[in-house]
This record gives sequence, C-alpha cells and structure tokens, in this order.
Amino acid sequence: MVAVAEGALAPDMSRVRPIPSDKYSVVVLTPWFPNHPGERNGSYIYDSAVALKRAGLQVSVLVCRPAFPNFMDRWAPEWTRGTIDNEAFAKEFDHFAVTRYFGLPRGWFRQATNASQRLRVRSALEAMARGARASVIHAQTEGMTPMALDVARLLGVPAVVTIHGVNTDPRYLGSPQQKALLSPALRDVNRLVLVGEPLRSVFGEYADRDDHIRIVPNGVQLPRRRRSTPILATNVIRVVSVSNLNEGKGVDITLDALALLDSRGIRNWSYTIVGDGPERPGLEARARKLAIADRAFFVGARAPDDVFETLLASDLFVLPSYREAFGIAYLEAMACGLVAIGVAGQGPETFIDDGETGFLVEPHSARAVADCIAQVIEHPPDARRVAERAAHHAQAFSWDAHARRLIDVYSELVPMRAAHS
Repeated sequence: MVAVAEGALAPDMSRVRPIPSDKYSVVVLTPWFPNHPGERNGSYIYDSAVALKRAGLQVSVLVCRPAFPNFMDRWAPEWTRGTIDNEAFAKEFDHFAVTRYFGLPRGWFRQATNASQRLRVRSALEAMARGARASVIHAQTEGMTPMALDVARLLGVPAVVTIHGVNTDPRYLGSPQQKALLSPALRDVNRLVLVGEPLRSVFGEYADRDDHIRIVPNGVQLPRRRRSTPILATNVIRVVSVSNLNEGKGVDITLDALALLDSRGIRNWSYTIVGDGPERPGLEARARKLAIADRAFFVGARAPDDVFETLLASDLFVLPSYREAFGIAYLEAMACGLVAIGVAGQGPETFIDDGETGFLVEPHSARAVADCIAQVIEHPPDARRVAERAAHHAQAFSWDAHARRLIDVYSELVPMRAAHS
C-alpha cells in the first residue's frame, strides 16, 4: 500500500479558528434512511444524525434515492421503496430534503445512473451545504463520496465518509469503471470512517492509503426495560438471530448447528429468525430438510420495539456471520442480557471478549457453533455471568458515545470549542 499525503482539500489547521459547538454545522449525505421515524430500514443513519444533534451540533440531512422506471419497480431494492415523511424529519433537523435521480436496478447501465446521480445529488448537496453554512460534509456509504468531495472542494470544507460494510455485488466495487470513480474519491476524502476494523484491509487497499482511516462503531439502541427473568431459566433454550437474510450471515450455519445438537440428544430448543431477505426461501427449505422446521420460526422483519421484546424473551443470540463489519444486532442482544455468539476475526470481535462478554467461534463451522451452544447451556450460572457482563459492556456503545467519537474525527479537521467558552 502506498501512503500519500493529505490532499489539498484539507484545511490549514494553523489558520482555522475553532467553531463553537452550537455553530458547528454537519451536512449528512445518505442513500439509506427510514421512511418514517422508528422504521428499522436505514435507522442507524437516522440514529447517528439524531445523536449528533443531541450533542449540540447543527445537523442537516440530504437523502438521495434512485427513481426507477415504473415497470422496473419489482427489481427495486428494499431501501429505495416507499415515501419518506419529510414533514416528520424536518422537525428533527436544521435542514432536511430528499432528492431523486434517474437509476436502473441491479447495476444495469451503471454509468448512466452514476452520471444522473452525480449531477442531481451534487446540485442538491451544494444548495443544502450553502444554506446550512456547512463546517463539514459527511457522506454515508462509498457511493456518495464523489459528490461529497465535489461540493466540499467547491466550498473549501472537509469531507468525511462512513462505510458500513462491503457490498456483496463484486461488480459494484470491482468493475474498472466503478473503481476509477470511487477509488480516487476514497483516497482524497479527508477522513475515511469505518464502522469496524475488519474493513480496514479492504478499503485501505482500495483507497491506496490508510492513514486517514478512523474506526467509529455505530451505536446501539438500548432496550426500554430490563428483562424480567434470567437466561436459561426455562426447559426450552430460546435461540434467536436478528439479521437481513443475505448470503454470509450464517443463519444456514446455525440451522446446521441446531440439527447437530438434535443428533446429540439436545432437542429442547426453539429458534426464532427475525429478518427477511433473498435467502429466506432457501433457509426455510434447509430447515425442512434438516427436520427441524417445527422449531425454527421465520417471523420476518419486525419493528424495533418488537425486536427488543423478542430478545428479552430469549436466551442465546447466535449469528455466525462471516461478513460482519461491526454487528449492531449482537450489541442489542447483549444489552438485553443475552449470551451472544459471533465469529472470530469479524466485527463482533470489537466488543466481544471471548468467554467474558460473549463467545467467538471459528468461521464456517456448524460444529463449532453447536459445541459453543452446548457448552453454554450446560453451565447456566457461568452463562448468566457472561450475559451480565455483556449487558454492562453494551452501554459503552450507545449512540451518544458514537456521536462523541464522530465529533473527535470532525475536530481533527475543523476544531470545535464549547459554545460558551
């Protein structure tokens, strides 16, 4: 990897006066956002922006989504669907707007989509950034980086981008056209924020530098109430996963692990899978083939409060995902007092200390997951102590803690001082 010097976009720190926190203006550019407050889709972007607002910053949000031709709606991804409640969000932020650009689903004619996106989004972003008197422009996802960088250079302010994971479509990051567009932008942005350390090797190489990378985990919503009973207090071991049902999430491995437990005579379990996605039909078929469909319940996507209620009524959170940049779902489960099982070398390693605040197993191994579950249920007092430590540890990953870490990144670029100092 070749390290390069900070680009010309970076401000001269010796000449930049600190900005009071109540005047510090962040403009967030994102393709992902919920349609309504409380909706789970894209909620982590919303929660991050709200936490920054709560910390005393001025926060403006520009959501950009593709507008597909009507006859292609059936191929549109979930995050592009529905209508955003502008009025509700406008009450929460200093400025809020939605812009649409022409697009085609599944990456068809991506160059045309890119051109439309860059033109429409850049114009809307410039208007918002000028109106908000932006101190920093913060793009969410690598795809927003070129527009954020264009406007930041035009206005002479720094640009930050957060990446939440690796796009599983190899054509998105890997095609020559996309790499020619995204790689220089990720190299030149002032700060490249990653939600988990596992992403550093991927995007450090992609950007051809890593000196501008900072790790800032997403936050976790804490449950509204404490659980009423300890884990493993009933005759049925209640296993749960919360995840988009995409390739690599490991729900198939969990199904195989539970079938292995059956073969060992451990049959007093139930498994609830919260979430939806393209892998669901295949996973349901797998459960039937393994003869465990009577205890594997696919309940689909649920509202956040319903997810917490499911977690509070469960014992073990199991998600042997081998494509996990960070893993908010694990922290939510830990905050609800569950024992969480993840994969070593993936995002959960950031906050799971194996054997202390949860358990980490080798990747791609149903046997390792089965052995871990068996060990946990055979020693309930030890498992409860792990769960208690996990619940306490999860508090350090609140959204307010996330906002403080982001503000530290912003302050490297444009220093901030207290409003009344």
